[in-house]
Amino acid sequence: MHALLLHGGGHGGWCWDAVRGHLADLGIDSSAPDLPGSGVDRTPRAGIVLDDYIAAAVDAVDRIDDDVTIVAHSIAGLTAPAVAVARPDQVAHVVFLAALVTRTGERGIDSIPEDRRPSYFTLAEASGENSFLPRFDAAWKRFFPSLPEGKAREVFEKLTPQPLGPYLQPNPAGVDALEALPVRRSYILLSDDRTFAPEQAREFAAVADCSPIERPGDHCWMLTDPKACAGEVAELMRPR
Repeated sequence: MHALLLHGGGHGGWCWDAVRGHLADLGIDSSAPDLPGSGVDRTPRAGIVLDDYIAAAVDAVDRIDDDVTIVAHSIAGLTAPAVAVARPDQVAHVVFLAALVTRTGERGIDSIPEDRRPSYFTLAEASGENSFLPRFDAAWKRFFPSLPEGKAREVFEKLTPQPLGPYLQPNPAGVDALEALPVRRSYILLSDDRTFAPEQAREFAAVADCSPIERPGDHCWMLTDPKACAGEVAELMRPR
């Protein structure tokens, strides 16, 4: 079983580096692609939509010669179900990690807390490329508050603007599309998450029709406690 690690907004495959090292120590192969417009991928951000994320993730699955567990962090929760629908004979398990979860036809933006939603549009409009990136203080507070400031600044320097388009496209295959498939679903809720607070994360888990696994940690668990993150992923990948 191979772990396909899909990053969240503003991040890239780099955010999984330490987790991948711990998974390798546990004998688990993994990969962590840059989704379009993220990390080192140079796709113009202005035109990126959810379909582009799905196509990139399906392509990543096609490069794997094994069954796949998808670990979808944050906004990648929008992408993962459609990938499983596209490759039902290969994707065995979707793990939502502090992730946004929608049903078919729903938009991700409508599940963003209302107090933050307007800023997405304001920043994207001002960017000239329909994308947004919070200031350091906001990113530190929301994404990885347990990191000391110096380390948090190092991480922030690696972030890239997040395209708004994937949030706005109605999901072509939400989590409900998995109901007819033999695909396991798990949801990891992080008790110190300031992006999707535990109450909202429980709602996402309910949409995914699974009981949340609650662990201590903040939103970017793969960066703030990669060993624990890898251990939980490895445990979920064990044969049932």
